[in-house]
Amino acid sequence: MKASFFINLINITRYMVLLGMFGIVSKSFAQPIDLEAMEILSAPISDPQSSQTNLLQGDSLRLKQSDTLGKLLETELGVSNASFGQGVGVPVIRGLTGSRIRILQNGLGSHDASSLSPDHAVAIEPIFAESIRISLGSESIRYGGNAIGGIVEVKDYRIPEQRMDQLLSGWLESRYDTNGEGTNSAFRVNLEKDWLGLTMGGFHRHRNDTQIPGLAIDTDFITQQFDLTDFNNAEGTIPNSDSKSYGGFGGASWLGEQAMAGMSVSYTENQYGIPKGSHGLDPNHLDGLEFILPQLDDIKGFEDILGSQALFPNIRIAMQNIRYDFKGEWYDPVEGIDNIRFQYAYVDYQHTENEGGSLFTLVSNDTGEGRFEIDHHFGEGFTGSTGVQWVDQDFSALGIETFVPETQKQSWGIFTTQNYSWKDWVITGGVRYEQTYIDPNATTLRLRGSALPPVSLPDKLSYDAVSGAFSIRWNFIPEANVNLSFNYGQRSPDIQELLSFGPHLSTRTFDIGNVALENETMKRIDLGVDWQSDGLSFKLNGFYNRIDDYIYQQNTGVFYEIDNEVIRQRCVSEAGCVPIYAYNQQNAEFFGYEAEVSMPLYESSYANLSLTLFSDYVRARFKTDDVPRIPPLRYGAELGLGQHIWNANLRYSRSEAQDHSGAFESETSGYNLLSASVDYHLDITEKIELWLFAKANNLLNEEIRNSVSFLRNYAPEPGQSFVFGFRASY
Repeated sequence: MKASFFINLINITRYMVLLGMFGIVSKSFAQPIDLEAMEILSAPISDPQSSQTNLLQGDSLRLKQSDTLGKLLETELGVSNASFGQGVGVPVIRGLTGSRIRILQNGLGSHDASSLSPDHAVAIEPIFAESIRISLGSESIRYGGNAIGGIVEVKDYRIPEQRMDQLLSGWLESRYDTNGEGTNSAFRVNLEKDWLGLTMGGFHRHRNDTQIPGLAIDTDFITQQFDLTDFNNAEGTIPNSDSKSYGGFGGASWLGEQAMAGMSVSYTENQYGIPKGSHGLDPNHLDGLEFILPQLDDIKGFEDILGSQALFPNIRIAMQNIRYDFKGEWYDPVEGIDNIRFQYAYVDYQHTENEGGSLFTLVSNDTGEGRFEIDHHFGEGFTGSTGVQWVDQDFSALGIETFVPETQKQSWGIFTTQNYSWKDWVITGGVRYEQTYIDPNATTLRLRGSALPPVSLPDKLSYDAVSGAFSIRWNFIPEANVNLSFNYGQRSPDIQELLSFGPHLSTRTFDIGNVALENETMKRIDLGVDWQSDGLSFKLNGFYNRIDDYIYQQNTGVFYEIDNEVIRQRCVSEAGCVPIYAYNQQNAEFFGYEAEVSMPLYESSYANLSLTLFSDYVRARFKTDDVPRIPPLRYGAELGLGQHIWNANLRYSRSEAQDHSGAFESETSGYNLLSASVDYHLDITEKIELWLFAKANNLLNEEIRNSVSFLRNYAPEPGQSFVFGFRASY
């Protein structure tokens, strides 16, 4: 274990002492009482009842469970999945992802490397999620510039927060996926007695190579970009797309009458491959070996030059994530104050990127984040929240494939959100100010060769950002409301956008950062209608989002030859040549909609039949071109049949072709996606319930090239699959 781990553990212990002081502040904390199950919520700028907010929980959440967070959420309105093989899936909200979408675990950032590069997995295990809140609107007021595109908050309550009705509770779940023979098993145990709450859980997940209906590599793309017509291609499976992950957590809390204090520790390992075809030796340049290999039955002694890992080396990523969380809350301390809340998390994250068994890059991201918030009310109808947030980050990507130097990043922000309710109207406003400092431990960025000249770095980069928001909601009838919101947000450039400089083999790109980048500035207007009644549920959102100085990776149209370390106008080897992507800025606009309507078709004492129609769309463009990697128009229908103990669903969606792909980017074809599910609840005893479920994905077995994925030309989405599982709760 690194020495820094023990230093941080000492610092974290100090925070625990502060949390323990909650028990000294009020004499009434001494005697515990039983509380009803409840969730203590702050007052976010996006009201939970807003049409821009989706809350996923219960059976609906569990049926959508998947190996990755992006895959789980890909059917939600306005959300897509930026896949990078089956091991990686990152949510995309209204065409925005990465450093513009804040992924939260119990209110604090995940602090992995998923926002820094598309080949990095989110270090949150979805199977433990009790609820997931998706905000399609800006959350930059509460969570900073990295939330200008929205948030995805996963709540798994690893720190017990309130009393339960029984001493012992928990669950055991296991599922099997026919595609890749995937298995995913997990358990959780909760123990609560008087003032003490304990919880623990663990999981193990494994999947073989992904099965697909056709070829892994898009032949038209390879022919167009590399002018190759005869190359190694896989059919029926995506080589090196297998994955394995395991981990666990433990949490403990003191639960008092007016306060709580607790902590949790979690550990996760995730090992996955970068799909074959994105790396490998070009068969057209084997120097005659292609005539020898088919004739050799035994290559013993020649594995170093003739073995599969020598000719077509695998790229493997091995991730390790250790996380420590601390939380303290004081309920109703004085008149006018509803809640005082403190949270802190320290994340020790690292992963290695290996090619053919050899270490190429070690990515390290050690981050601490803290929040202190006060929820308050003043008079009738006035509520709000005021707080401060700070983040301290040490990041590096070092090794043979070094492309980001060791860098320290510190940021802090202060914010307030206020709400006023009067009759049928709700008015919400908020403002935030934050500062960010980025300090690279290098004076220049340079390559080993002379393809590009060295880039001088400043001693420190600093940014100031201001965000503001205002919304008004009119509940014109009890069942419906109209919401109009205005958002202004600024986002400071992230580390990889500023300091990348070198080949990144996992994404098959040569990345060039830009230290001259300035803040992005977002100006967005949203108009939404939400109608919820027994006979009809209707939701419609329209948005226009202008982002000045939008930061993006621009395909320059030229290539970097890795072995010879030179720049070429055209590539002649699919393996040894990668396109050069440079970070740039220009104004961009995003506009689109989300729509959903649900209605009952038939109701009886035996079963109810319902129909849901849905559609979402986003268009993103610069002044003269299109923003790359944007989801296409999507629409479809879902039939639901069931009652309180069983349900069955059939869902069809159509995604149109994406022909607004951006400069030097490939277009994607449209596709049809048909899926189904069925589940049944069975009471084994008075305290034990068994939930059985089955679901089918991509029943039409269509070839799907995901327009938001960097690997769409090398790895299509999974083909037909069937999932079977159970969950026993007690």
